[in-house]
Amino acid sequence: MRKNLHPLLLSALFVGAVALPGLASAHSLLLTCKPAAADMVRCVGEFSDGSDAVGMGVQVKAYDERVLAKGTLGGDSSWQFKRPAGEFFVRLDDGGEHSAEVDHTDVKP
Repeated sequence: MRKNLHPLLLSALFVGAVALPGLASAHSLLLTCKPAAADMVRCVGEFSDGSDAVGMGVQVKAYDERVLAKGTLGGDSSWQFKRPAGEFFVRLDDGGEHSAEVDHTDVKP
């Protein structure tokens, strides 16, 4: 009986090791930004497991890292801002290990 325990333990360890990358990515932060009315941009944040990102900080930055606008995601996990002239990117950050960015070239209908 003891001889069978070793292969079972190895199998369990293998399955656990294969599952770990999936668990690590289960909480990725996602950000989508689309054009809105009157030259505005609307961004929505969420985690890949479906949980919302309400209250997280959002910044619109120029490529030289100047902050052009900042705010927080509202109760529907969204935030709107006036589209800046020129190049920019939007960064959503939970203040810890999760962040997401959208470049102005990806802000499409």
